[in-house]
Amino acid sequence: WLLPPLKVRAALPLARGISNMPSTKIKFSYVAVNFLIFILALLLQYNDSFTIKIATANPMLPLAALVCFSMFASETASALTGLVIGIFADSAAGTPVGFNTILFFVISLAATLIVRYLFNNNYRSAIALVLLSALFYFTARWLISFAFGGLETSLGYIMRFAIPSVVYTSLFAVPLYYLQKFLAK
Repeated sequence: WLLPPLKVRAALPLARGISNMPSTKIKFSYVAVNFLIFILALLLQYNDSFTIKIATANPMLPLAALVCFSMFASETASALTGLVIGIFADSAAGTPVGFNTILFFVISLAATLIVRYLFNNNYRSAIALVLLSALFYFTARWLISFAFGGLETSLGYIMRFAIPSVVYTSLFAVPLYYLQKFLAK
């Protein structure tokens, strides 16, 4: 009579959550399809035989795919995905070691938090986030690689490569957003 009454209702949500076993199959297929999307994006980005480059504009497809994935994922999943994709990108890119890993981690985590707390989750937000993420990525790349090479080299990089690449990367936001929205259902 000194103990408080035992609450039976507390165990019901746990039992309800365990009984929904088909959701693990959906999660596995979601992960598998996203893995294929990221592998395809990395292959298109760092492949010499087939490229989607237009003149000097080279879209950063792994970045666009990562931002659209992060719009529907949790903070932990998007941060870990950003780390893994960044490691794969670092192994193929000619940037300093850890550059893509750090930037992809920060961008994926920021995209998830921005969608959760500031933006609505729609295609206009996807375009804005991919545009801002690509601008952040190419600005950081310019600061690390070209800022100390002289005005002619750095201005040429910005005008001929960075700005067209940012715009070209943002064009992939809408199809990748709707693909992620379809997969997240």
